[in-house]
Amino acid sequence: MWKPSKKILLVLMVVMAILSGLTSSWIDWTVFETKNGILREIRLPLIFLVLSFYFMIPYVKKIKEKKKHKNEK
Repeated sequence: MWKPSKKILLVLMVVMAILSGLTSSWIDWTVFETKNGILREIRLPLIFLVLSFYFMIPYVKKIKEKKKHKNEK
């Protein structure tokens, strides 16, 4: 399995969060008034947001691991 470094995880997390913000600005908000096709409009921003959290979990684990090893020395 792929074991990325902390820096790569941080970059991926930030890029996914930025892309989520950018794609949420493309949402046609009039769709929410008609309640027709809402999922289609918010699908891409949600994917990027979930990916951001997905990369955040191993990043936090690596930071905690590093702190634990630092405190043991």
